[in-house]
Amino acid sequence: MFSFRTIDIPKDSKTITTFRRDSYIISFGDESLFGDDDSYLNKISERLIKYPNGLVLVEVDRKPVGQIELQVKLFENKEVGYVNLFYLISEYRGKGYGAKLIEYAENFFRKYNVDEYQLRVSKTNISAISFYKKHGFEVLKIEEEDTIPRFRMQKLLD
Repeated sequence: MFSFRTIDIPKDSKTITTFRRDSYIISFGDESLFGDDDSYLNKISERLIKYPNGLVLVEVDRKPVGQIELQVKLFENKEVGYVNLFYLISEYRGKGYGAKLIEYAENFFRKYNVDEYQLRVSKTNISAISFYKKHGFEVLKIEEEDTIPRFRMQKLLD
């Protein structure tokens, strides 16, 4: 059974830091840009206050297999949905589960009355870029951060 559960920091801190570090390895080739666990957990704790249903673990039969981090941010003077993380462990990639993460995110953003959402992805993460394009995202622009070029992609909600 595929389900989503709000992150519980005391219970899930090891899982979410492991997943987030792995996402850096996938995106950038290593985890050096991640920083430290405490800073990351503090950031998640702050976001949980405002967006509890935007920070969730993805579970299959109660086993964590992924993570989503969502929020609403200002971008060019407009409120937009923002995906900080879509993540699935390797065994669940390429099997259609990612579409369920997109569906969850879109339902979340609709509740906040935003009509578009964005994410950033490393230019070298070809499989993720392909996945996002397949699901209706378009490249908005290229951003340079930490000397790593990233695509800012967006999708308009119906």
